Amino acid sequence: MGLFNKKKTDEPKPAVADMPSLFMNDDSEGDHGKEAMLDFQLSYLLRIANTFEDGSELAKRVLMKMIGETPKIDSYGWVENLNLKSVKVWKQWQRIDLIAEVEADCGSGMKHHVIVVENKAYTGIHDDQLSRYAETIEDYYKDKDVQMHYWVITFFDSDKENYEAIANQCQEAKGRWKCTSFEDLIDLTEEERQKGTYNQIIDEFWIKNWY
Repeated sequence: MGLFNKKKTDEPKPAVADMPSLFMNDDSEGDHGKEAMLDFQLSYLLRIANTFEDGSELAKRVLMKMIGETPKIDSYGWVENLNLKSVKVWKQWQRIDLIAEVEADCGSGMKHHVIVVENKAYTGIHDDQLSRYAETIEDYYKDKDVQMHYWVITFFDSDKENYEAIANQCQEAKGRWKCTSFEDLIDLTEEERQKGTYNQIIDEFWIKNWY
């Protein structure tokens, strides 16, 4: 009897990906700051790729996807073809949600990349903003040897009409932006879905269910 004599249960623990995020999930509807939160979370995710912190392997895979590279994963689940020299991130420069400068060697020498991100949680693109942002960025980096990568991240599922509309606008805009959904960007392994990354910030926002 008593607290320490409770029967043990053989029921398996739920996968982390099936657990609700208390950090992101409340009774609000719609955006309610989710785009701003995505700015901070993506900034953190990209910067942690250049560390050995918990969650850095997931971050490395995301960063490589955003610069158009394919990670090679070793038997331990670590990315083996990425050597990062630096990752610097700015939020809301010239009203652009996120800009990251990345110095990385993915097997063919050190290269300089610029990642430009526009977040669209549950809204569409307006006023030809993507082309205007691309012109601003290209003018700023016109004398620099960099590779440009333009991304729109949305919370609409990739099989929805809203997503398709945004994806079409991305293709038509200057810079030929790539569109990706929140879920497709992160591309979790089965182990991460089950156990998380042991980084509570990453697990609460990117892995646990909140929308």
